[in-house]
Formats: sequence, C-alpha cells, structure tokens
Amino acid sequence: MIKIRMYPSEFLGLVNFLHGRVLPVIDLQPLERSIYDQILLEYWQKASLVEKIPAWRHRNGRKQYGLPMPLSVARILHQEMQYAELTMYGQALLARLDQELVNLKQ
Repeated sequence: MIKIRMYPSEFLGLVNFLHGRVLPVIDLQPLERSIYDQILLEYWQKASLVEKIPAWRHRNGRKQYGLPMPLSVARILHQEMQYAELTMYGQALLARLDQELVNLKQ
C-alpha cells in the first residue's frame, strides 16, 4: 500500500477515469473481465471513492492530501491512463502517478 499525495482535482480525475473504466465491465462475470479491469473494479468497490467526493470537494484546492492505494492499482492506473483519452484532471493525475512511482524507485 502506498499513499499518493494529490490535489482534490486529481482525486476527481481518478474517480472520473475509474468510473468510465469499471462501468462497462461491472455486469460481466469475473472471468470475462481482463485482470486489470478486475483489479480496478475491486478497488473501485472497496475504496468507496464516490462516497468520498463531497469531502474532497470541500478540501483546499491548493493543498495535497494523501490517498492510500495498493501499489498494483497505482501501476495499473499509470499504465492504462497512458493510452486513454483523459480530462485535464486525469492528465494531472497521470503526472502525479508518474512522479509517485518514480519516487518509489529512489
């Protein structure tokens, strides 16, 4: 588990990306999903990100806050977001993930 430091706008980029990613696969049987989709769906369900939106919206937009995330999810997001059409918040999140993962190697 790692703690990703992000701005509230980047959190909204995360929620937006994951929502678009899990919505098409949520009704599939587990073995019909790709392993990445399965892991992202499980994270989506377990992390209760939608319920956290109101709290994140009321946070200071100029401060970073920590969000615990399994390393596997961070790596999958980093890889999959590189090939997706992203909002500006999604692009900011991708840059944040890139920075956090590079810092892990050091």
